[in-house]
Amino acid sequence: MTRVETASLLAACLFATGAFGQTEHYEVTIQPQSKTEGFAKISIDKAAIGSAQIRLWQNTSVEPDCSPRGQPTLTVIRQPEHGKVVIDDAPFFYVFAPGSGREACSQHKVPGHRAFYTADAGYTGNDKVVLKGSQPDGYVRQITVSISIR
Repeated sequence: MTRVETASLLAACLFATGAFGQTEHYEVTIQPQSKTEGFAKISIDKAAIGSAQIRLWQNTSVEPDCSPRGQPTLTVIRQPEHGKVVIDDAPFFYVFAPGSGREACSQHKVPGHRAFYTADAGYTGNDKVVLKGSQPDGYVRQITVSISIR
């Protein structure tokens, strides 16, 4: 995703949630990934307002019947300088891509991991977090998240 698409998606989320006092409706298309094994480096831009907690990343691995498929992992390999990251292992709702064979699992909480970031109180500026997520099939992602705190 390019920076322009990320900014547009962020703006869409803020407007859709009424963050600016307006309610808009947006359609987001989710497509399955074509690569299912190996290693990938991913860079993501996020924005936070003050010390409000934001979700950085999430991963899960389930069978088409929604039962767990192995044990995915999510770890912090570089802590932020101006905030903290928490990894949450509680089940959560995940939106599975159409055609993935797991669409029905979007209606249930699934096991997995989510990473959340909270900026230090009073901090404004930029921060960075590096995460590593792996799937039971051997696919590993190094996720670099650049965060702009306003």
